[in-house]
Amino acid sequence: MPFFTSTAYAATAQFRGEIGAMVVDSDPIVKLVLFLLFLFSIFSWGIIIQKWMLLSRSRKRGQLILDTLSDSWSMVYLKENIAKAGECPLSKLFHEAQDELKKVSGKAGSFPSSMIGNIENRIKSETAQQTTELTHGLGFLASISNASPFIGLFGTVWGIMDSFREIGLKGSANLATVAPGISEALIATAAGLFVAIPAVLFYNYLTSQVGHAITQMERFQIDFMNWIRRSLSHVGE
Repeated sequence: MPFFTSTAYAATAQFRGEIGAMVVDSDPIVKLVLFLLFLFSIFSWGIIIQKWMLLSRSRKRGQLILDTLSDSWSMVYLKENIAKAGECPLSKLFHEAQDELKKVSGKAGSFPSSMIGNIENRIKSETAQQTTELTHGLGFLASISNASPFIGLFGTVWGIMDSFREIGLKGSANLATVAPGISEALIATAAGLFVAIPAVLFYNYLTSQVGHAITQMERFQIDFMNWIRRSLSHVGE
């Protein structure tokens, strides 16, 4: 099959030394590996940039909402300031809690203390949903960080194997014959590490940011439920 025909010997005859030239002259399988790693790099950086922006924005807006919640005694004031903070996981938790509050209050505009559990469960449900959305894509980023070095290593092994096969066919084992093919093959390993290293670093960073967002949501649940209980106690006085 022409696709699997060795190109190592041809590369040795016209070895130019530049990275770009070595990629062009490399074996078709190595080129396929490099193309796959290129796609992985695009996907991983897309996830990194999107998640970084989302989590940074969520952390800042979430802190504003938590500060507002600790200082607010009016639902109207709380609603206005959460709207000003902007959309984030905590604002979605608030809207879900407010929706449940309206349902349990009914037309009377008040609700029994026994229905507090409904609001808390609604917040917990939305917290689980927001956690799923925040972590979406991180599993793929982890897979890229784990698989890329091995994919690059496969390309390198294939290229070196092809080079040694060509040495056997030509009966020449001098450095000038071996070095070009091996140099071209090693590009695959370098490319695998180039993709994997930022993926690993940012996966760990983004995972820690997701943990911070989850902590904010847990704080919101506690603070909001305390706010509701305080409101009920003032009504009862």
